[in-house]
Amino acid sequence: MLIYMAPCGIGLGHASRTVAIAYALKRRGHEVVFSTYGEAVGYVRKHGFKVLGTFELEYVQDEKGGLDLRQTIAQGPKAIYRFIRQVGAELYYTGILNPDVIVSDSRLSSSIAALARGIPSILIINQLLIIIPISEKTREEYKIKAKSIAEKVILEFMANIWRRSEKILIPDFPPPYTISKKNLVLSEDLCDKMVFIGPLISKYPEELPDKNELRKQLGLPMDKTIVLVCPSGTRKEKRALSSAIVDVVRRINYEDIFFIISRGDVFAESEFHMGKNYIVYGWLKDKFMYLKAADIVVAHGGHTTIAEAMYYGKPMILIPTTGHTERLSNSESVCEMGIGEIIRQEELTVETFSNTLSKILKSDNYFISSRRIMKEIGNFRGHEEAAKIIEGLAR
Repeated sequence: MLIYMAPCGIGLGHASRTVAIAYALKRRGHEVVFSTYGEAVGYVRKHGFKVLGTFELEYVQDEKGGLDLRQTIAQGPKAIYRFIRQVGAELYYTGILNPDVIVSDSRLSSSIAALARGIPSILIINQLLIIIPISEKTREEYKIKAKSIAEKVILEFMANIWRRSEKILIPDFPPPYTISKKNLVLSEDLCDKMVFIGPLISKYPEELPDKNELRKQLGLPMDKTIVLVCPSGTRKEKRALSSAIVDVVRRINYEDIFFIISRGDVFAESEFHMGKNYIVYGWLKDKFMYLKAADIVVAHGGHTTIAEAMYYGKPMILIPTTGHTERLSNSESVCEMGIGEIIRQEELTVETFSNTLSKILKSDNYFISSRRIMKEIGNFRGHEEAAKIIEGLAR
């Protein structure tokens, strides 16, 4: 069978989880072809899968890598034009390939193509409610009523397309450990198609050596707390957060803490420099080795990174921008589970970071809760469950 995999290309979270499914499908003897854009193209190619590039969609960012709502709205006509061209490309690719199943990860264009071609489709998504952020400046320029109307229009439009999918796979844990629970508002007809399959990650803790052995292999200090910084999102977002963390770490003399900071840039694999208590990589070839070797994870609040930290039992410091409401909601869920703390990126300073890190290190509760949840969720294998559902639909 030929599976057409179409992940959103903004950041690498969607690409990484669909690649995990693609490996499972490949092991079952099926062929997988990807359609995506942006950073995701290079990421998927590094994993050896065929990729068809398509027209890029993105939101406008400010100098800190946060969402610039005003500029994003201003580019509306241009974005609509690109989206229409993306739909055209999906129609062309699916018409040429005639796949058995189309799998869309947060992509409207591929879902539209599946509907137009009459090809069975599956939707992978963890955000069915789009929340438009409201800042103080935004309150003056765009009334809250207009925000509410816009959310309803966007949600209804997406729901009308996505409810035509045969299945909706939620790559998240069922309650009470659902990461994206605040963004999963469903109508009754969507609930009938929804399946919680568990998050989609590429490697599980039991597939790696123990923590001390990994530290030896990676040349990491054995007697220090290891903090792994894994930013997510677009290249600009990842560069902004990793640079901010480097600036903070340089100004504090952490004698018993060592930081591994990834830029998260798949195109900057050779970038490397280090200081007294930190090391910076452009790209970690095997992030999971560092994840298991670490004690604490620092991240933006992206869904995939949070899920990985939960699988590996690591407490988190999450640093979302106020404008990115999905990450903020994910981060709030982590805090409610007692396995992490939030620092809004706009409030990131030496003092706020030091205080938050000290709070986690001085309390055993974060580590105990993380290990307890790790044991309770350890049996979820989202990529295998997704592969079974895709295979069954094609048959």
